[in-house]
Amino acid sequence: MEVDAARPSEGSANGVLLLSAMYGEGHRRAAQAVALALDALEPPLDHWEEDYFDFVDRRLNRLIARTYVLSVRHAPIAWHAFYSGTSQIAPDSPIQRFLNSLGRHRLLEHLVTRQPRVVLNTFPTPAGVISTLKERSRVGLPNLVVVTDYTVHSQWVHDHVDRYYVGSDAVRDGLLQRGVPPSRVLATGIPVHQRFVNPPSREEALQHLGLDDRPTVLAMAGAYGMIGGFPRIVEELMGEDLDCQILAVAGRDPQLREAMSQIPAKGRTRLVTFGFVQEMEYLYAACDFVFGKAGGLTVTEALQCHRPMLVYRPIPGQEQVNAKYIESAGAGIWVRAPEDLLGSFRRMCEDQHLRSQQADAARRIARPNAAADIAKDVAYWHGR
Repeated sequence: MEVDAARPSEGSANGVLLLSAMYGEGHRRAAQAVALALDALEPPLDHWEEDYFDFVDRRLNRLIARTYVLSVRHAPIAWHAFYSGTSQIAPDSPIQRFLNSLGRHRLLEHLVTRQPRVVLNTFPTPAGVISTLKERSRVGLPNLVVVTDYTVHSQWVHDHVDRYYVGSDAVRDGLLQRGVPPSRVLATGIPVHQRFVNPPSREEALQHLGLDDRPTVLAMAGAYGMIGGFPRIVEELMGEDLDCQILAVAGRDPQLREAMSQIPAKGRTRLVTFGFVQEMEYLYAACDFVFGKAGGLTVTEALQCHRPMLVYRPIPGQEQVNAKYIESAGAGIWVRAPEDLLGSFRRMCEDQHLRSQQADAARRIARPNAAADIAKDVAYWHGR
């Protein structure tokens, strides 16, 4: 079986297939941001999204996703060992060949049935699978990749990727150092929803959320509550008795939200808890800085809203590099030692000049046109 598609393509092929994954929210949010930008083209470009690991096994997909969350939350050292151990594996290694076989036959059936003109990947595994299919002349359609962190990992790097969209010039340089031709890499930025590019004003957001006009902290544990002991950490921050308010987001973890709601009121610090929030742009706009880990999409959303970050306990591996990117740009602080947390938190809350400097740094490195620029390039590969 062979898919009739090439760049630029002609004939009966249909639309853009977006392949993401449910391991964290970031990969899906990136795909959705590009989807909205494809809708905004004139005329819009047809597209549909699939969770790639449903082509492997839907039940196994949910189990692996849950295992990933638990390993990050309770065994970060083990996750770091896995991440580091796979960061430099060769494309022709047995491990990589195995990864490039996952779900391959079902994906090929889907490609033959739906006949996309272009595939855009926001997760690394399907990029490798399609690269293998292209190498074996089973498909000829463009294989496009959005790298969703500010670092380079071997799982993103494959011989038959036609275009990489990356978050920074440093990531572009990292891909070039690994032998990727310069013509295949565009430093577009990481795509996020347009509402983070044009967020509401702080005054509007405070009114919308019913909040006071005082230093405000957006504290997030990740979509699946991946910072272990997050309620205890928030309670420690409240123990500083600062004149501020903390907006604590528990994400999709109802037990975490319940634990957050049990934290007793302390002194001047106000705590407002949330579960999974659809209108995150209001929380970003209301806050003076973001506290939490450093997922690629969280970092990018904060940058687009010009909000500095106080990064604590990033996931070992990719999120540590994201934290270093924020810190080196002057757009936030990475707290590496627990004993430094409270002092750094107090400094961020009380030093308005520091926050202003960091917000300016965030503005300088934000790339607000990422989703639109990617959509335009996808349209080029589509043959529009």
